[in-house]
Amino acid sequence: MRRGIKGISVRNAMLVTAIMILLASIPCANAQTTGKKSVSIQIVVYVPAILNLTLDFSASGVAELVAYLGDPPDLRGKGFELKSNSIVSLGAAHVTSNLSSGYSIVVQSMNGCALKNQDSEGTVKYDLLLGGIPAERQGDSFKLNCCGTTPFEGRVLPVSIALGNVPSNAAPGLYADNLLFNIMTN
Repeated sequence: MRRGIKGISVRNAMLVTAIMILLASIPCANAQTTGKKSVSIQIVVYVPAILNLTLDFSASGVAELVAYLGDPPDLRGKGFELKSNSIVSLGAAHVTSNLSSGYSIVVQSMNGCALKNQDSEGTVKYDLLLGGIPAERQGDSFKLNCCGTTPFEGRVLPVSIALGNVPSNAAPGLYADNLLFNIMTN
């Protein structure tokens, strides 16, 4: 079960919202007769903020990128070839939000937004694409600002990396980076 902010499930929050809509649509009757009093009832319900991010390629929110240059090692299907000007799909992010103020997806990189050679100090920079949009590089992280709420079922954003030119003097071998995905209110 997916959980929203402070452990309130998305399903419970949506149930409360549905009840509020139903109660608001009940017509008010004012049957005044002599000797009768009319009563006014006010119902106030707190709708909790919902902001949730899940990844179909990582249950923990941490993704390991592993690439190779040269002869492919046995990576058991988890790596990709380092090719200039290529796009590598990682999977999809699923976002659910009822925040009208918007939210930001922040992805922290262990190697400064670059794939780092495990045997040398060589690196290959890359860009992160969320929903086909390049995330802004900010130091050792990427950030994508989003505005508005998502549909009830959430929004699916394809996640991929875009490689630029791989330097011609790049050393063959394994290149890696670790990414930590977070979501926060604006």
